[in-house]
Amino acid sequence: MPPSALTVPPAQIAKVMQGCPVIKLADLGSSSLLSNPGRALKLVNSRGEFLACGVVDPENEAFHVFSWDPDEAPDDRLLIQRARAAFRLRERLGLIPPDRRLEAAFRLLNGEGDGLPGFLVEVLGPYAVQYVLAKGLREWGRRLIAAVVESARELGLQTPGGEPWPRGVLQKLRGKDSARPGKPVQWVEHGEEPPEKLLVKEGDFSFEVHPLAGLNVGLFGDMREHRARIGRFARGVKVLNTFAYTGTLSVAAAAAGSLEVTSVDLSSGVLKWAEENFRLAGLDPDRHRFEASDVLRFLRQAAMEGRQYGLVILDPPTYSAARAASWSLKNHLGELIESSLALLPPGGILWLSVNSHQMGGPELEAQLRESAAASRRGLALLEEGGPAPDFPTAITFPEGRHLKLRILRVW
Repeated sequence: MPPSALTVPPAQIAKVMQGCPVIKLADLGSSSLLSNPGRALKLVNSRGEFLACGVVDPENEAFHVFSWDPDEAPDDRLLIQRARAAFRLRERLGLIPPDRRLEAAFRLLNGEGDGLPGFLVEVLGPYAVQYVLAKGLREWGRRLIAAVVESARELGLQTPGGEPWPRGVLQKLRGKDSARPGKPVQWVEHGEEPPEKLLVKEGDFSFEVHPLAGLNVGLFGDMREHRARIGRFARGVKVLNTFAYTGTLSVAAAAAGSLEVTSVDLSSGVLKWAEENFRLAGLDPDRHRFEASDVLRFLRQAAMEGRQYGLVILDPPTYSAARAASWSLKNHLGELIESSLALLPPGGILWLSVNSHQMGGPELEAQLRESAAASRRGLALLEEGGPAPDFPTAITFPEGRHLKLRILRVW
């Protein structure tokens, strides 16, 4: 069935035609067509001329634009085209090896950056995990999984054991209520269920991931290239990694020749996971430190004891309410930076990563200037960065580019 047509209010036509992949439903009027989750629509002007097409997402109060091409429609053919294009890009990036056997982790589809806002697909070695951003998009997610599987067959992709890839695809709901504790709502939509624990390759390392756990499986692929380069700053110095999570940055720093890496996280469980990642990398975790503590409390105590580090890594979450501690980027980032500067001698490196659509680059740099002034320290920017290239973002949707990295020398 062809998609229904929705006439866009004249005052909003320019906004639709600017190429933004996510349009607020309120900007499209009050038609009943906008109340049906997952409904395919084509947007037209008052003369019935095509403007764009996509699907309705009332849960997020959004219309997801799939195309501005009048020759394309929101259907299975378009999904296959998008899946093929996504595979071709990842192949150019070297994430698909010549032997076609997938054992690494990477992002195959990154929402609006791959022309499919509302959907994410992660490759985890022989398996894949799909995230859908609303309940009403689940059926589109199933159809997209079928397109991914078909495209993988065309490319001859295999698991490490030589079977057709993927061995299984898990679909997870990542809607507004998905931040609650415990496992997310999830279903096996193709093949078999992934195991609770799985090893995936990243360069010279193998990392443990937990596909069936929460929305975060233990490895953030958008940081891949920054992990690979952190050794330039870690070699020959003591390193402090705050909000260390499963310790992947700690592993990269230790493997590069850090004198000692201290990994701090509130959760003792993820620190045990981090220790296992050290062992998988051939590193002795007993030569390093793992501290289960509130990060701000640890930083204050370290300053009182006069500890110094050549590299301090800050990779905080946007917010956290774990156990008795509470954290929010908005309220605590300044204190975090100032407390970290107290532990860095002249020439030390502050490595700061912020993953939030609410804080843009200018706001981050303003906070750095403010914290440096309050600490009476100087900061020189060495490098700035964003997510790895398998996390493309639409130039007309800067909110989608969450990751902002700043590497600074302290004096």
